[in-house]
Amino acid sequence: MKANEVIDTIKNYVVESKIIDERRAAASTDLARYRDVLQALKGKDIRHVSSITGIDLGKEIAIVYQLDCGRSLLNLKVLVPKKNPRLPTVTDIFPGAVLYEREVMEMLGVTFDGHPDPRRLFLPDDWKEGYPLRREWKK
Repeated sequence: MKANEVIDTIKNYVVESKIIDERRAAASTDLARYRDVLQALKGKDIRHVSSITGIDLGKEIAIVYQLDCGRSLLNLKVLVPKKNPRLPTVTDIFPGAVLYEREVMEMLGVTFDGHPDPRRLFLPDDWKEGYPLRREWKK
């Protein structure tokens, strides 16, 4: 699917979108609709999440889903409040998201409700407290 086709597929679910070039697109959505975006893409036979990253923006945490859409890539951003960073898991839509969500949970303290395996991924079991990728984290 080309970038313009990806945007056409998700246009009813996103707050903003941009075609970067014929092989790259970016979009932002809200917490209420991000799963709708992913379901719409899966309905078009998109089966792969390349990665999920989290970015501490200060008062919010951006969760960015990078999706391989065949002929193009999509970066889908959703913001969660930093004071209560939680959103439903997408592992029921894209099972390969399981490890990426675990990493974001561990490094930024985001809770993915309904995650099938929320154990630690990188940090040792005796990790005291804090999230290494948050701005306020100190060694």
